[in-house]
Amino acid sequence: MSPIMRNALRSNGLKAVIFDMDGTLIRSTIDFRKMNQGLADTLLQHGLPKDILDPSGKVNESIVRAYSYFKVHSHDGWAEALERDLNRVSLEVEMARVDETREVPGTADTLRYLRSRGIRTAVLTRGSRAYTERALLAAGLDDKFEVVLCRDDHPLIEAKPNPVALRRVYNALDLNGDECLFIGDHDTDLLCAQGAGSPFAAVLTGSFSVEMWTPLNPDVIMDSVAELPRLLEGLE
Repeated sequence: MSPIMRNALRSNGLKAVIFDMDGTLIRSTIDFRKMNQGLADTLLQHGLPKDILDPSGKVNESIVRAYSYFKVHSHDGWAEALERDLNRVSLEVEMARVDETREVPGTADTLRYLRSRGIRTAVLTRGSRAYTERALLAAGLDDKFEVVLCRDDHPLIEAKPNPVALRRVYNALDLNGDECLFIGDHDTDLLCAQGAGSPFAAVLTGSFSVEMWTPLNPDVIMDSVAELPRLLEGLE
């Protein structure tokens, strides 16, 4: 565990835990490969040259590149039209099997533990508002969070991993970044935490393994959010 994490979690310094959703709180039913392909196709259909797409296939980076390109090379109203089509493609894939969503085992117990300690909870997700509400309901987690911030609550370019998204959660909680712990399953979550000044805990319930996380130096790596109570107890 990093010194930053240790200092954040001890001496009653931790005021809130902010969770990513898919792969962190819930077993996601989203076909991300299908979604990412649909989003890339949509960018190309709007006139983005293929060589502007992120060469590593990271669709979030491709969207950032697209916004920079279209800001110079497109017409008035391009942002609204592009965002509408990107959200439509994402929502179609998100909702396909949303009612099959289940919690990551131990999540509800962890949330109860945090509540008993007076630690507030929030969600920051790149999922849409409609999908997020349905997914949390299906997983039995719909009434557990003080703040839930979704992809389409603000302009798409300001969604996670843009650190402004995490700062919006801090502001909604009236807390500073160093009083919050962000937990996620993907390197986009880590980038968001680093940009916003929050300690970050990585979990292995998504697509990232220990071997993938280790060189990225998260503050701590946990098997799942179910380990959080034990982590906090160990610092007392």
